[in-house]
This record gives sequence, C-alpha cells and structure tokens, in this order.
Amino acid sequence: MFRSEFSRAAARAAATALAGVAGLVFLAAVQAQTVSDAERNVLDQLPPPPIPPRRAPKGIPQYEGLIPESDRPWELPPDLMVELYDRADTYRAYTKRFTCDETARLADYDGSGNATKDKVRHYGYLLLKDAFGEQFREYRQELAKNGTLKKGSVTDEEPFPPAYAWVFLFSRFNEPFFGFRYMGDRFDGFDWIHEIHFRGSLPFTDGQDIRQWEGVILLDAVTLTPLEIRAEPHNQKNRIDALYRRHQQSFSLLGMRAAPKPKGYRAQIQFRERRDQLTFPTELRYDTFVAISPTQIASTKASTRTYENYRFTLIGVDPEIGDVAD
Repeated sequence: MFRSEFSRAAARAAATALAGVAGLVFLAAVQAQTVSDAERNVLDQLPPPPIPPRRAPKGIPQYEGLIPESDRPWELPPDLMVELYDRADTYRAYTKRFTCDETARLADYDGSGNATKDKVRHYGYLLLKDAFGEQFREYRQELAKNGTLKKGSVTDEEPFPPAYAWVFLFSRFNEPFFGFRYMGDRFDGFDWIHEIHFRGSLPFTDGQDIRQWEGVILLDAVTLTPLEIRAEPHNQKNRIDALYRRHQQSFSLLGMRAAPKPKGYRAQIQFRERRDQLTFPTELRYDTFVAISPTQIASTKASTRTYENYRFTLIGVDPEIGDVAD
C-alpha cells in the first residue's frame, strides 16, 4: 500500500514538472516573437528588399553601334586619300566590264529567331551606266535550271544600296559627305588590312544612298581595295533609343502600344573576287530587326545576295546580255 501511494505521488510530481517545463517553453516562444514598439519603428524604416530584375528574353542579342568611342581624329592622311580617289576611278571604269551570277535569298524570322519563310532566286547580273556615265543601275535576267538566261529583264532591287555602290565610298564625289577615321593596320588572317571608320552626313530616310550610312571598312593594305564593309544607318543607336522611348510613352490599349517598336538595319558586304588588283563583291547581306528595348533587338528579316562566276569583258559584246563595252 505504501508503494502504491508513493507511485501515485511520483506520477503527480512528474506531470507537474512536465507542465511547468512546457509552460516555460511556450512563454519563451511568445517572448521571442514579441517585438517592442521601438524595434517595430526601426524595422519600418528599413528599405524593402529590391524587386528582382526582369529577365530578358533568351536568344535576343545585345545591340551596340558599329563605331566605338575613340579619341582618334576624323581624318585620313592626304596621300592615302589621293590613292583612294584613284581606286574609285578605276572601279568606275569597270562598272560595265563584268557579268556574274547572282543568287538572292530572302528569309523572314519569328520571335525565336527561326526562319518562317525562305525565298531563293537566281539571276544573270550586270551593271549599266546612265547616259552621262556617272550613275549605274542593276540589270537582271532570270536564270533557268539549265543555266541559260531567260529573255527579258527582272526587277528585284534591294531597298538599300547595291553591293557595287560601296566601292565608291572614297570617290571624289562622296568624300565631302563623309567623315573618315583611320584606326590603324593589322593582319586579318592572311590579309594585311587598314581599318577605317566612316560616317555619312545625310540623315537616314530611305537608306538607298551610302551617304546615309556609317560603319567600318577593312581595306587590303597593298591594293587599297575593300575586303569587308559593315554598316548601319547614320546615328541609328540614338534614333532607336528615341523611337523606343516614344513607343513606351504612347497610348496603350489592352496592352498594345499605339506607336510601333522601331526597326533597325545592318549591312555586311564581302569582297573576295580578285581581278586586276581590284576586289569585287561576293556577298551582300541586309538584316532588319525590331528593338525590344533600347539595347536589345530581335531579327525579323534577312536579305542575302551572293555573286559568283564572274566573267570580265574589256571590249566587245556579250552574246547573251548585250553590249558591255564603254
């Protein structure tokens, strides 16, 4: 009987002790969660955590202008400029002295950068001078599958300058409308080159005149003929920035802005056909893109033209295309 009373007393004591411990734990937890008014005021004054930055869509390239900042002066050595004048005159004499095959490809792109439409055309190609011999126009005839030329000409010009127009970048006529900046010489592969920045003075309107463009030209340092030109419309980066801000500030209806996002353009011309110490165009590419932001672009269209199978004729008549003599 004594043991039974003792067991019950011990059980009651243990239960009381456990209840006390639980109460202490609960009180400590409540006190830990209690914030004084002073502490709450301090917390209220702390800045909120920053909003996570909005992620840019994947696969969208960063847009940067072609001409970087530089302390170099916008001028070329006078003796180099005279040689470049002479090269342009030589190119003018060759305007009607060649024919070639042209392959034109036009591709449209979706928001993911995948081509949605692709159209390819094949032509016989040459240049014709105007009555005064100062300007030229492109002449195309469609190529049949067997390689023969179909009768009649075809109209299929780019909305921008043709490839051969760029060889007159340093002509006496164009020189007053351009600023040129010499960036030095170096080796590019097996070619010793001069790098020159150019900037046209005409505002970009239709883009058909090379004086509305600016960019970089790589010249063969031995022959002073172009090897590659990369160009974009004059002052394009600032124009896109201004037009994009206008787009952002325009009236929005159901999430659609009244002002469209600005378009931009890029050009690249390769000169890898060599003849008589001159280089001739082998590829022309114009890219069209839309500005997602002032620094981000998405390609929407690319027009590429390749030139091959050059045939040079100094005098005489081409039996298929006609007179190509001066």
